[in-house]
Amino acid sequence: MKDPVAIGLYGFAVPLFILAGMFIGWLPMTGLGMELYIAVVFGAVCMYVSGWLTFEIGNGYVATVFFTYGSFFGALGFAGLNGALAGAMKDAPTVLAAWYGLMAFVSLTFLVGALRLNVFLVVVFAALTAAFVVLALGMANLAGMLFMLAALVGFYLGAVHVINPILGPVLPVFSLAAKKPA
Repeated sequence: MKDPVAIGLYGFAVPLFILAGMFIGWLPMTGLGMELYIAVVFGAVCMYVSGWLTFEIGNGYVATVFFTYGSFFGALGFAGLNGALAGAMKDAPTVLAAWYGLMAFVSLTFLVGALRLNVFLVVVFAALTAAFVVLALGMANLAGMLFMLAALVGFYLGAVHVINPILGPVLPVFSLAAKKPA
């Protein structure tokens, strides 16, 4: 496969969209168990596969992004499915806040890297950084809105990687790459 990035982007966007919908109240929290399976089986697996394939073709930045968020979704899913997430929410919320704060820091490093890539990646990582910060502060509704933005842009970028190689550059990403001197 020449461009495995769409696999990871859809693996990122689908579970994030559902989780964001739950935080916002668009989707019922009674579906959380299903979301946790989606996070592990669809999200983490797609991102690990894409991460490995992008690593194999020499794209370390994208591979690192997919391995990182794939691990986030895997850990979230497994912690939720075995009861550790509910226990931490009740008895050790500062552990979750620390995890979300660290994910904000990691997302910020990806944001800095995206400043030389394209506008849509900047939006994704800015939204993720802000979402993890406000989630660490306990503002799940606002985090949900920011996660929803990141998921929607993730869907768009996935479409870019599926459609543009077939039809040509019909979906713009607005490159931020440094211009080479003429």
